[in-house]
Formats: sequence, structure tokens, C-alpha cells
Amino acid sequence: MAWEYYLVVMLVYLGTDLLAVWGLNLEFGVAGIANLAYIVVVAAGAYAYAIVTLGPSSGNGGFQTYIGGFTLPFPLALLVGAAAGALVGTLIGLTGLKRLRQDYQGVAMLVVSLMVTTIVSADIGLFNGTAGLALIPNPFSNLDPDTARWAYVALVAVCCLIGFVVLRRFTTGPMGRTLRAMRDDDTAASAAGKDVVRLRLVVQAVGGAFGGLSGALLAGFIGGWSPSAWAYIETLAFLSCIIVGGRGSDLGVSLGTLIIAVLLLQGVQFLPQIASSPGLSEDFGWIILGAATIAFIWFRPQGVLKERRPRYRGESPSKLPG
Repeated sequence: MAWEYYLVVMLVYLGTDLLAVWGLNLEFGVAGIANLAYIVVVAAGAYAYAIVTLGPSSGNGGFQTYIGGFTLPFPLALLVGAAAGALVGTLIGLTGLKRLRQDYQGVAMLVVSLMVTTIVSADIGLFNGTAGLALIPNPFSNLDPDTARWAYVALVAVCCLIGFVVLRRFTTGPMGRTLRAMRDDDTAASAAGKDVVRLRLVVQAVGGAFGGLSGALLAGFIGGWSPSAWAYIETLAFLSCIIVGGRGSDLGVSLGTLIIAVLLLQGVQFLPQIASSPGLSEDFGWIILGAATIAFIWFRPQGVLKERRPRYRGESPSKLPG
């Protein structure tokens, strides 16, 4: 049934967006890293999953060219996607984490995003250029369609559950307090003996792994991936989820993802089409997204759910400063 298929698609999109937004929130919301190249790690995971599952490029009539070409079993291919995201996230972090201010870091990473998109689009030998990769295998393709769809929803749900448990290890407790101290005043954190550069690279790697896993799951579900799927504006959509939901709040950004990535960006597809401007409804979604983001920055910068200050063991809420 059409409604069942649509529900499956929305649940998969919600789960993959949650993984990506959690990873970016760890970097930007908790650690204060303005990573405007985050969509690159999502793409790295998608491409890595594709080239380790598609087999040699000579297969399927050789209509697409790409590097590598292996046939790894599930779930090893997903782990490769997550590892690719972590590696690329670390490499991106090396471009500007040591001496640049946060705003300069954001500009440097935005340039990295544009450069990578241009290179991948221009070089057909990497990932088939602007045409992208197709026929990416679904791990449940041997099942009947209805069972396969819900099996994929279950897979994404399990990945989200594991991801949230891992995420909480970094956003709560001593590590969470250290990362927030680095976000609020990296000079003071360094003076207190914290290796700010190492911490930032660790966060970039972990956040990249979240993004890589998100991309791998999405590529396996839709069966294709091309440069049009990871334009830099997609990172801004993830940032909007964080700003609207509540920067630094795990539950807040989860709610923001539901509002922005699912209800807003997908909901505009139900608007009536205008014959003279068939793409206007999609553009209208981005316009609303921008307006909502600006409104929250001005009138409720803490987001829907305010970030809760980490509590020390044995400390009562009344004794917290502020």
C-alpha cells in the first residue's frame, strides 16, 4: 500500500537524519566546532558503502566507473561506511582546528565542502562524476518487498539506539563537561590542562562516524548516491535542526530533526504544484526553514528544549551556579 511505503520512507529518513544531526550536534552544539563541511562525511559513508558492495565497476554492463569495487557482506559494509566518515571527519578537522577562531573554522570547512564536491563531480573515475552511483545493494533485497522495507526500518532503529547510547557517553558525565568547557572558553580549558586540539579531533572522528553511518544507511536504502544529494546546503539543514531543537541538547536536537527534516522539508511536498514553477514547493520549504532558523536565533536561541547543565555527582539542582 502507498501509505505504508511512505511511512517506511519517512521512518528511514528520520533515523538517518537523527544519526547525522546527533553527530553534528556533538561537534557544534557540545564541542563548539563550526563544521560546515559535515555533509562531506555523510557522503563519504555513502560512497564507501557503495564501492564495497557494488562489486567491480565492470559489472552491470560497465555503465558506471568508480574506484575500488568489492563485495563485502552485511553488516561489515556499514562499519566501513562509519569508518570512512570518521577518517574523513578527522582529515577535515586537521584543516583548521589548531589556530583558527570558530568563525574562521566554519569558513575554512565550508571551502573544503565546496572543493570536495567539485572534485568528485569533475572526476568520473572516482564515483562516476555528477551521474553518481546506482544499483547500490540493499542488504535485505533477498526478502519479499514488504518484509524488506520493515526490516530496513528495524535496522535503522537498532543503529539509532546504539548510536544514542554511544552519544550519551560523550555528552554526559566528565567528558560532556570537558567538551562544554572547551566550547565556552577553549583558552581556559587549555589552561586547566585539557588538550583542546586532541579533543576536537576525537570529536570530529566520532561525529564523522555518525555521519558516515547515516550516509551508508541512506545509500543502501535508496540504492543510489550522487553529488546532488550532498550539496553544502544540506549541512545548513542539519544546523537548523540543532538550532530549532536546542543546541547541545540530545533530546532537543532529536525533536528539531522531527520538526525540520521530516515535518517541514518533507511536508512541503504535499503543497499543490504550480505549473509554471514545478520546483517552487521545494524552494518554499527552504524558505520556511531559513525563516524558522532566524526566528529561533532571535527570539528563542536556546531552542525548543534548553540544554541542561551537567550535574556533578551528589549535587542538588539548587546548588548549581546560575
